[in-house]
Amino acid sequence: MTKLLCLGELLIDMLPQDANNSAYLPIPGGAPANVAVGYAKLGAEAAFCGGKGDDHFANQLSNALAQYNVNTDYLFTIAGSQTAMVIVSLDETGERSFGFYRHNTADVLLTQAHLAHINWQEISTLHFCSNTLTESAIANTTVKALELAKANNKLVSFDVNLRYSLWENTSDIASNVKACYIYCDIVKLSRDELNFLAQHSDTSGDYIQMLLNTGVKLVFLTDGPEPATVYHSAFTLNESAPKINAVDTTSAGDAFIAGVLYYLNNLGSDLPLAEKLNDKASVKGALHFALKCGSKACLAKGAFPALPVLADVL
Repeated sequence: MTKLLCLGELLIDMLPQDANNSAYLPIPGGAPANVAVGYAKLGAEAAFCGGKGDDHFANQLSNALAQYNVNTDYLFTIAGSQTAMVIVSLDETGERSFGFYRHNTADVLLTQAHLAHINWQEISTLHFCSNTLTESAIANTTVKALELAKANNKLVSFDVNLRYSLWENTSDIASNVKACYIYCDIVKLSRDELNFLAQHSDTSGDYIQMLLNTGVKLVFLTDGPEPATVYHSAFTLNESAPKINAVDTTSAGDAFIAGVLYYLNNLGSDLPLAEKLNDKASVKGALHFALKCGSKACLAKGAFPALPVLADVL
């Protein structure tokens, strides 16, 4: 079983339609949803768990997931709620900035009762991000999902994916993120996120070593166009990203981690998934494949449409 379950926010990205960011188009997005679509577009089974609004955008979002063959059995309509929205602005290099409209929206109203519907026997991997740690209620739901995943012996993947403006108090970020590491097998960080967390952490010494000491098997560190690195307690690997002319980096990180999870679950050796995390050749293959996925996703605007299919990557 290689089915991926992504937990978190499904929202509307308002993407600029010109260089001046003067007109916007509503596009389905949300980091965990992007990963689910990225995984499904590569050719494997993916499901999404989260809350969707009871508004104009709800059908657009659920239909978009279905269009890309993402299972929506665990996408729950939250009566009377609205869909979260993010204004994405792009600079001249295609780099993003975000403005969130997210107060009591459907994505933060998922409850622990919703999690009872999940059939863990059909899941291999749970993936989540930090945007469901920003408020206490949805953070509790997220941690409960992590507990259930580990109780059912599932691999857990965490793309930290910090959006600082979503946090009422940024001093809470490091501790809330750190509390999740004990459940995680894979953690993905950007260089900026690593610097922030290391600066604000109560942990002395090397932050990545702390992650490995906590029990995280693999730490993937990305750094924009610079080489990416993966850390394991027994080895470290790095590789340069393919050289491209980026059009839109919106889904690059999501495509990267979708590539990591797809490769480990579906490609490479015949080792069991848990053993692949400790196999240097498997990890090297996952890093190489993920970098190709991330670079391909930068060549088109939007999130879901830009995520590559397997033939594009191979």
